[in-house]
Amino acid sequence: MLNPAETTQAPDVAETPQNSVFIIKDIRPICRARTLRLQTDDAIVAVDGKPFKGDIDLLLDMIFECDPDTGIFLTIFREGSLFHVIARGPLGCAFEFAKPEIADAAIKKLAETTIAPLEDYRIFEVLRDINHKCVVIDTQPTIIAMLASPIWLIQNRLWEVLLAVILIYGATLAVSWMLFVIAVVLLALYFRQAQLTLQRSFNLMRQRQMWMIVAARSLQEVQQVCRQFDPKSTFNPSLVGPPQEEEAKPKKRRRR
Repeated sequence: MLNPAETTQAPDVAETPQNSVFIIKDIRPICRARTLRLQTDDAIVAVDGKPFKGDIDLLLDMIFECDPDTGIFLTIFREGSLFHVIARGPLGCAFEFAKPEIADAAIKKLAETTIAPLEDYRIFEVLRDINHKCVVIDTQPTIIAMLASPIWLIQNRLWEVLLAVILIYGATLAVSWMLFVIAVVLLALYFRQAQLTLQRSFNLMRQRQMWMIVAARSLQEVQQVCRQFDPKSTFNPSLVGPPQEEEAKPKKRRRR
């Protein structure tokens, strides 16, 4: 005959939801997951800052039904490290349960990580060239681009655009101060709308490719995430110290 204490405890253990970790099995050629630079074998370990407890259908429903304006906050486990992304709709990829060793490592890493309130996070884009030089773009519009366009252009090293702006200012001021004021206002309105497009296009022109899209609280946090996946990545200015130096290749001796 069963002990009454045992009969009351058994349902609690069975009904206790366990953390569910799913990895990306396959990604469509054109989808939101590729736009977010997600990769196969990336594991989703938390949703909206909390460990996910559910099945694949629940995960897909939560992503599909999220608010397109605010999106859904996903914590991704890759190569032993965590980072966050914000998806504003279906990812367009297939999921499967992660292997036990991957799930355990992801859950352990999540337990060691503190996730701040979701409203503190904003989206950053990281572009990188073949020499590991990275540029981090804050996708949140800044009022400086409108009120002080030349200063904003200097901060983002958009020298070609800065030269064009200076020429427009000089040409219009030489003709009429009213024309100069109109030019200043029009350019301010333009930079208010096109600041993100300008940063992307000129960095692509400089042979930098989109590498990562990260939801983070600060520029330093983005650089720390990048260093986890590429220790040789460099930034200007760098908030995470010097990169890992490449090992010197042994010189080949010349045969006589």
